[in-house]
Amino acid sequence: MPNNFAIRVGCVSSLEEFHPQFFDLVGLENITLISGEPPVFAKEVIAPTEGFSHSPLLNYWNLVVMRQKVIANLEPIEKSEYKTVLVIIRDASRRPDTFIFNNKFLKELSDGLPDIYKVVPFRSSDKEMMACMACQARAFTTADVIIGSHGAGLSHTLFAPRGAVVMERVAKGDSGIYSELAFMLGMKYFPMDIEERSSAIFIDLITFADGFDE
Repeated sequence: MPNNFAIRVGCVSSLEEFHPQFFDLVGLENITLISGEPPVFAKEVIAPTEGFSHSPLLNYWNLVVMRQKVIANLEPIEKSEYKTVLVIIRDASRRPDTFIFNNKFLKELSDGLPDIYKVVPFRSSDKEMMACMACQARAFTTADVIIGSHGAGLSHTLFAPRGAVVMERVAKGDSGIYSELAFMLGMKYFPMDIEERSSAIFIDLITFADGFDE
């Protein structure tokens, strides 16, 4: 039976191609999308969520259901024989962090971890990956360790497995939304100083966290 409602997309039309991908991932079918500019703001939405807050704790059930739906629609998920260390690298962003997550850092991280680990870069400059929401979500479902700077890329932690290690570079004034998300989903969260550049610290914490079961 067709749905008898439409969804107005609240962002610029240049991003409208991503919304059908998202609705497919969460299992919504036959949705009519109304897009265009200007963007939609909260006061125009009939049933907004809990106020002006990005807190995962305030949106717990929404996120849990979304996680379940997306993971179910991504199956089957092939797990590598290695433990995957996914490093989010913003190399096509207004807030680049390649000065820390560069090739030298990746090599030191790979060389310093036990052979059971495999370091995988997740680059914002990867146009094929960035155009595929299912590909992005799938990359996080197989990640045992997630390393990244505070920013939207860490929202994909929602799809990481329970017990995963999340290491976030944070600066003064950054919100705690990704720590909330990690703790809410049973992950091991470590805040990293924004100025920290030593791969040895990341290696030590990964091996430390590996000694604790869920």
